Amino acid sequence: MNHIKKLMFLSLSLLLFSCEDIIEVSVDQKQVKLVVDAFVNNLDTTQTIRLTRSIPYFQKSGTEPTVTDATVIIADTSNLKVFPFTHTQDGIYTWTPNKSTGDTFVVGRSYALFIIQGGDTLISITKLNPTVNAIDSIITVPTEGNGPPIAGPGKYIELHANDLPGKGNFYWIKTFRNDTFYGATRNLNISQDMGNTSNGQDGELFIYPIRFNALNEFFRPFRDGEKVRIEIHSISLESFYWFNLIVNESNNGGLFSTPPVNIQTNIFSFNPNKKIGIAGLFSMSAVRYKELIIKE
Repeated sequence: MNHIKKLMFLSLSLLLFSCEDIIEVSVDQKQVKLVVDAFVNNLDTTQTIRLTRSIPYFQKSGTEPTVTDATVIIADTSNLKVFPFTHTQDGIYTWTPNKSTGDTFVVGRSYALFIIQGGDTLISITKLNPTVNAIDSIITVPTEGNGPPIAGPGKYIELHANDLPGKGNFYWIKTFRNDTFYGATRNLNISQDMGNTSNGQDGELFIYPIRFNALNEFFRPFRDGEKVRIEIHSISLESFYWFNLIVNESNNGGLFSTPPVNIQTNIFSFNPNKKIGIAGLFSMSAVRYKELIIKE
């Protein structure tokens, strides 16, 4: 009887194994798109815009062809002052502000992005909204009692800053650890007003998930001597929704997944018969920031 059971088990295993087929899916790219990475802010540092071509779905990220022959300009729509960006390398176009000559971006004004490339003229308009008035502080919280101390002793950080009074403010809160940006999708920290609009609160301290949870990686607490930098960028309503679409599509899997959709863009072709598709976003941000060295 035992021999019969073993034989039945072996036969069933072989049957199940034989039912497993490897399917190679080829996803053709029907239209190559110009991908615009145009996140610009009002800090006194060199601003960058990067232009690349889209690649097929299963092609390795980082192999996107760069666009090096475009004309890239940002213009102030209130006075038509022009800020030309110059190509440096690898599809990166740069411009450096100069306060002494008035070459700076002004909060409250609207700006237009123009990209001329390959017979197409692309345009996008957005507003440079204000960010928080100040970052009061960044405090440290010991690991013990505040999360799973998987990685041993250390500290977490907490941001103390208030949302601007008035409804309709949107923020992108960036965390840098030793000058390295937490840039993964799981670290994306965006907030509408103070982070909870359901109860009518406004202009107060960012809610706990925004000011604490989203700033930390709980498997890797901060150590003494490390540098932390927190930046609060103002963003537009359309940028806020664009980020949400990216998060939704990144997490769109499993039993209850929905059909994937293309991420929309706020950049449009000025030509009635455009020659290329467009992806990416043009965003202008005002920024407040604060740094902290972790100490005992």
